[in-house]
Amino acid sequence: MLCEECREKSAVVFLKLAVNNKVTELHLCPACAAKKGMGFGLETGAFNISDIVGNMSGYFKDFLPVEKKTLRCGACGLKYSEFKETGRLGCPDCYAGFEEQLTELMTRIHGASRHSGRVYRGGPAPKLSKAETARRLEELRAALKDAVAKEDFEAAARLRDEMKRSDG
Repeated sequence: MLCEECREKSAVVFLKLAVNNKVTELHLCPACAAKKGMGFGLETGAFNISDIVGNMSGYFKDFLPVEKKTLRCGACGLKYSEFKETGRLGCPDCYAGFEEQLTELMTRIHGASRHSGRVYRGGPAPKLSKAETARRLEELRAALKDAVAKEDFEAAARLRDEMKRSDG
């Protein structure tokens, strides 16, 4: 098989990359691989796995979509491609600037982009969907009706207050 870059020499480097669920294959000769920063010592026949991983990290930038290569934070100027390399954002405004990309990333990593675990006790209550709110209000109404029937007016008052907080 010939090198896909120079189309002259035999390809000895076979790369298969999966980026954003798209698989890309690349077949290169040692010289073209070295030009792309993937010189693994193929010319001498000896190479180190850390050299391969280290040299390839720069090559992955070529597979980022164009809009993600040029995307920058408006406040600090951090490029999205720099965030992908380091895994660190530059400032709080980066969250808003890279919102779409971060949402996609969190969904891929965690399976969801919204927090569904425990909430800090001092923080605000999580927003419930309309269906969840309606179901919760029905439960509170039924409990209120039982409390009134049992003439437990203190519990009824607490339930009434909770219904007001849930509804508004």
